[in-house]
Amino acid sequence: MDKFKYFLIKHLVFVMVIVVAIELILTIIFNSLIFPFIGFLLGQPEISSLSLSSIPFFIWGLISGNSAFVFNALETSTVILLILFSLLLVVLPIIVGILIYARIVTRQMEIFEKERIEERKSYEARRNLMLSDFAHDLRTPIMTISGYANAITDGMVKDEAQRNEYLSAIAAKSKRMAELITILFEYVRVGSEGFTLTRKRVDLHALLTEVIAGFYPDLEKAGIDVNIDIPEDPFYISADELHLKRVIENLIINIIRHNEPGIKAGFIIKKTSGVEFLAVADTGEKIQKSEEELFEPFVKDDDSRSKNEGSGLGLSVARQVMDMHGYEIHLKQPYGDYTKAFVLKFIEADLVDEVLLDGTC
Repeated sequence: MDKFKYFLIKHLVFVMVIVVAIELILTIIFNSLIFPFIGFLLGQPEISSLSLSSIPFFIWGLISGNSAFVFNALETSTVILLILFSLLLVVLPIIVGILIYARIVTRQMEIFEKERIEERKSYEARRNLMLSDFAHDLRTPIMTISGYANAITDGMVKDEAQRNEYLSAIAAKSKRMAELITILFEYVRVGSEGFTLTRKRVDLHALLTEVIAGFYPDLEKAGIDVNIDIPEDPFYISADELHLKRVIENLIINIIRHNEPGIKAGFIIKKTSGVEFLAVADTGEKIQKSEEELFEPFVKDDDSRSKNEGSGLGLSVARQVMDMHGYEIHLKQPYGDYTKAFVLKFIEADLVDEVLLDGTC
């Protein structure tokens, strides 16, 4: 919509400039050539000294019958002729400008409508693919759980070690199903009408430390070397702690799922006055898609299906949550010694409060 408004305003100004330019050119032509030529033909050289500014007086003279406004040197027919020429001069470029502008707007609306239809088709195609992948991702653990559970309940597993192995597999697959359902729930919930954040004063450094510590065993198990550069002193932000944790968790899960063992992951804080930047970085393969494509719902990086079953919603949820907070998230490739990083920008809570109180947000 903003793009269309910008287009309308830009072309309206352009058409208005052209119309005014034409009006000025025609005014010069009428005053310097047409009016003197009419005066010459009618044997009334006084016409050559007239200008378009005289036309309102001519019209008033005709209406009121006051010959002083018509100028005694001119006949009524001559005045009418001048008025018609002047109206043609004023109205015709405006009419032409309106028609041209209407044509431009109509054509652009047709283009925007086609783009909207194509975007809708692309969105629905990605959504259908995501739902298909989602069904596949849920079916696989369900079948595993069902098979292992039936084997245990039917008494087919006699060995205690094998039984524990089956139970561990059931627990792992159940956890995976819960993750998929949770991310889908988060996507629907965050994007729903009326959803609001429950914000409070949160120590960003403590929150990051807690989340990273919770995933540290998973990172180690995945063969990922972890570098943490987070200050010990607090940095308070205004945030919904639950949903902000989900953003960080999604980024860490992506590092684990989309990279091979042996890479290095970094969690790095860089500070400026009242603002902090968190980089969740790694030395894995570069992401092939652009930033805008990557944050679209139902979009996965090209190699995501080769190693795991991602939902394609995690980054979209992360962008939505950050936007609702008034914070930012961007993809940087490369980032220092790292191949890529998701950089999150946070504003100090006191500054956010000042902005809200000033009514500038």
